[in-house]
Amino acid sequence: MAKKKIKEEIKQPDILIKTIGSIVTFVRNNLKLCIIGVIILFVVGLSVYGYMLYEKRQNEKAQHTLFQGINNFEVYTLNGKEDDLNKAEGIFQKVVKEKQGKTSDIAKLYLGKIYSIKGKDEEAKKVYEEILKNSSETVLKMLSEKALQHMEKK
Repeated sequence: MAKKKIKEEIKQPDILIKTIGSIVTFVRNNLKLCIIGVIILFVVGLSVYGYMLYEKRQNEKAQHTLFQGINNFEVYTLNGKEDDLNKAEGIFQKVVKEKQGKTSDIAKLYLGKIYSIKGKDEEAKKVYEEILKNSSETVLKMLSEKALQHMEKK
């Protein structure tokens, strides 16, 4: 008797076959609905992919702009021309306005340094304190703390 029950259970379709069968039946009965659902999923997926590409491009653009500012700042440190420092300041302010996360925080660090060089200590302190308050990066916070400590020693 037990063997007959086991044989009958083996002959019956398992849960995977039952599930696939019910899906096929549903698709046959609701073909238009399924096609619309697939199209919607495709459009949503394509939109998400497009947005990710856009974000990546914006981040690359901000990093390139930051690199230009760093180059101008390095040129200033080599030759001491005020014009290069002003260019770097303008570029860093542009990067900060774009608000691209870590890139923006790095630009703020450079802006603080530039403000300190120009003798705008209050503005520099505000920038460093903003980094301490808003940044999630421990390295940037540490650099801001050191800059504030250095400014207090002056």
